[in-house]
Amino acid sequence: MKHRTGVPCSVFLLLASLISFSVNGLSQVVLANLSGHVFDSSGLAIPGAKVSVVNVATGFTRESTTSSSGDYLIPALPAGQYRVTAEKEAFRTEVRTITLQIGQPGTLDITLSPGAVTQQIVVRGVSQVLSPTKTQISSVITDTQINNLPVNGRDFVSFALLAPAIQIGDTTSGSTDVIVEPVLKLSFAGQNVHDNFVAVDGSDDISSVSGWQRGSPPQDSVREFRVINSDWSVEFGRSIGGIVDIITKSGTNDWHGSAYEYFRNNAMDATGLLQAPGLNTLRQNQFGFSIGGPIQRNKTFIFANYEGQRHGESPFYNKAVLANINAIDQVKVQTYGLPAEPAGLNVLRVNNSDNGFVRLDRTFGSRHYLFLRYFVNDDRLTNQSPLNDGFDLPSGFKNNFIRDQSLVG
Repeated sequence: MKHRTGVPCSVFLLLASLISFSVNGLSQVVLANLSGHVFDSSGLAIPGAKVSVVNVATGFTRESTTSSSGDYLIPALPAGQYRVTAEKEAFRTEVRTITLQIGQPGTLDITLSPGAVTQQIVVRGVSQVLSPTKTQISSVITDTQINNLPVNGRDFVSFALLAPAIQIGDTTSGSTDVIVEPVLKLSFAGQNVHDNFVAVDGSDDISSVSGWQRGSPPQDSVREFRVINSDWSVEFGRSIGGIVDIITKSGTNDWHGSAYEYFRNNAMDATGLLQAPGLNTLRQNQFGFSIGGPIQRNKTFIFANYEGQRHGESPFYNKAVLANINAIDQVKVQTYGLPAEPAGLNVLRVNNSDNGFVRLDRTFGSRHYLFLRYFVNDDRLTNQSPLNDGFDLPSGFKNNFIRDQSLVG
């Protein structure tokens, strides 16, 4: 009986195909492609023209040469603002500034005018990049919206509600189920909240326990995200609901940072109509900082973000429970020998969390690009109501502790 060492060739072929598939899928989901044609002023194709793109923020550079029919393709571009240059001997150089968004197959046609090579035509401002190859219904939520629109709890996924036909899903609490994952659940055109697909930097962000999305990176770590309602392509996989495709921030050639503190409390809030007297405590503090910049200009960048939350609030009780709490305690103590509920039912529902995020980006020439991203989410939820409809009491409240880590490259 022979013992054979080594790995069969078929295994190497399988691994190679998996790596190729994952890279291609990632580029389609996270990165953008730019294609188009280069014409002369009479509308004839210009073969052999050089088309180059430079990311304005990071100096990331890619280039292509037009074919015999004048078309070009520059794939796998990180989302951002680019300076596109088209040049050919005996023609004036044309320069345009465009913005590519997450997962966008952009098309940009360029016309070159006859003239000296040293002459240059610069089109200032941002050109609209068309995507004629896709018919999907989608909306991009940009960093401007994320940074400037108000949102309670700094859950940036809430901005997906800006897209048409999206609403909060029908769950026991209307928006979250704190016993599994304290996340927002979206319904696309009335479909089940379990049928969605959420990706962060091209990686699956769906919990295998609940079927809902896992905890998301802090709001200051998100560059933009795309919400796709219908007609998505095959790279998104198994979803029959909707798609939320998120990309995170990277560092740039300039150092930028932020520090913040957001808070709410019952002293500044009106008392809710459904809150019982003395059961309106609220304290919510969200704080953190972010910083990003170059380790080596035009080559290596870092971005990091920490965010903490300290949240406590009084539970909500149904009026029927409040009116009969003495009778309930009497039955518990005298009939079943169980302890009574806390005096006044005044306990705090606590949701404390700490989130950490760090991302490294590195450019290796014009052909290779690498990023690594690590995210950790630590949630400590105590005295949480499983029913969340006002009918359960503190003796039935649950604690929920979550530590979620992800490493993507």
